[in-house]
Amino acid sequence: MLCAALLLAGAVRAEEPDAKPFELADEVVCKVNTETISKHQVEENMDEIVGKLMALRRSLEASGQWNAESQKEYEKQYNAAFREALRRVVRQRLMLQTAKVEPNARVDEAAFQKRLKEVLDRLRGQGLLGAKGMNQVEVEKRLREGMLVDNWWGGQFGTVLEQPSKREVRKYYQDNINRFYRPAGVMVRLIRIDGITTNKLTGQKAVRRDAREVAERLREDLQNFSGNFAEVAKANSDDDETKARGGLIMAGKNDPYFNPEGYSTKLAGVLRGMEPGQISPVFEFGKSSYAFVKLEGRREAGPAPLEGMLYEETFKTLLRQKARKQENEWFRKALSKSLVVKVVNAVPEVIPVEFFFEEETEPRPTQTPEPAEPAKAEAEPQKKA
Repeated sequence: MLCAALLLAGAVRAEEPDAKPFELADEVVCKVNTETISKHQVEENMDEIVGKLMALRRSLEASGQWNAESQKEYEKQYNAAFREALRRVVRQRLMLQTAKVEPNARVDEAAFQKRLKEVLDRLRGQGLLGAKGMNQVEVEKRLREGMLVDNWWGGQFGTVLEQPSKREVRKYYQDNINRFYRPAGVMVRLIRIDGITTNKLTGQKAVRRDAREVAERLREDLQNFSGNFAEVAKANSDDDETKARGGLIMAGKNDPYFNPEGYSTKLAGVLRGMEPGQISPVFEFGKSSYAFVKLEGRREAGPAPLEGMLYEETFKTLLRQKARKQENEWFRKALSKSLVVKVVNAVPEVIPVEFFFEEETEPRPTQTPEPAEPAKAEAEPQKKA
């Protein structure tokens, strides 16, 4: 949601004293009707590039490599990011000004108080509230404004009347077919029995002399009794990385199909000639382990079929595009009825409407989703020793 973006943008700003000398960051760079926008407010929306550029500059200055050429490149990157951020800030300000006078865009007080408590608790836990972050008044203001705009946006653009048709979805898929290309690969489940085990509580190692026999027995039971390979892997495999997934190897982040040659030459050799559904013989896998695998499937190289999750994601992409188109149409009208000026050396100058639509690419929703929990890194699957 937009309120999350507003809060995150200011979370790292130190609490300001009641009175302080004028700083360059306070310089007014734009006016949207009667509301002023400072340089600092624009930089808050520059996707962390300000900090990265400043860190790069300090590094170059410290090493004596800061020169006219590096300064020129620095200014080029900064100015491009600043212009893009200014476009977003002006759009947000016009939305907020509109939402404040829209009778249907109200903030439910109970929902606001609940959300406020969650935000304050999170900021306190991160050390971003008080002397080293935002004060509570600022948090309340940003959150209320963000929720107000989110509610207005949802009513204005969140429910697009014209849903993408199947024909439109297919056309988008065909026009962007290269984006959906998938390499050839195999889907494999693995059961590994280690000859040397480690006690997770004590860290002590022990030799399991019957590791191969255990693997052979498990394989034989699966073959003779048509057992569930995934359940047997969860209960018996020593490969911690795949065990929780029922032995499923995930060499990539989201795709269960992988190139066996790039994963393990030993495994690739075992899989050669196998058909989907077959279980391999037991083989040595590493210095002291034995394993066997089930080939779940093979996939030829080519575009993913337009079905299931891919169809749903393509549909959502088109829906966002339609919502963005409606939002842009609204934004053009709002700009035509507003006075938006840039301020250079304290002199105002009207900003042309087309400035706000330059370099329009893939739709970027004005509503910013809640920050997601960091994804757990996939552990590297065991390869041939």
